[in-house]
Amino acid sequence: MRIWVLLSALIVCGFAAPGAMAQAGPPPLRVRVLLASSPHLDATARTQHDAMLQSLSAGGPSGGWFEILPTGLDLAEFEHCTISAQDTRTCASRQLAEQGATGATIVVLAGGEADHASWICVGTGARPTSPDRQAIRFDLNAGLDAASPKRMETRAAAAGCITSAGAESGW
Repeated sequence: MRIWVLLSALIVCGFAAPGAMAQAGPPPLRVRVLLASSPHLDATARTQHDAMLQSLSAGGPSGGWFEILPTGLDLAEFEHCTISAQDTRTCASRQLAEQGATGATIVVLAGGEADHASWICVGTGARPTSPDRQAIRFDLNAGLDAASPKRMETRAAAAGCITSAGAESGW
């Protein structure tokens, strides 16, 4: 407790080293995330969706909310869900169950490109905890452009999609 009081006082007075402020925040959330892009997307759009996900990673160049871990799931089955005649969310939920996913495992079903991008974030639960946050549409270019005034808003929506799916998974 005393150390936090001292650190807070140093920060307020401007005496703390820049690294001390960075360490004061909570650790990133550890989550297993699989990004499944529509097979109809071209290589550029797929790369941009991956770059958006990586921008949310604590190890990424702009820092982030998550420590993204591998899922061990079969990607092809989830990519098929993005173009399935069946509801994409139902398809992904079924695949999560069939592949034995547990805990904070999230599948991001990515579609669209440029200013017509979309993510549907699905967790291991029976239904979404925040349907409006787990199906988002956004401007992918704005989310990746460091100079865009919509960058933080777009990244926050993407992080909210994953976080809500994590809540569905039982966080």
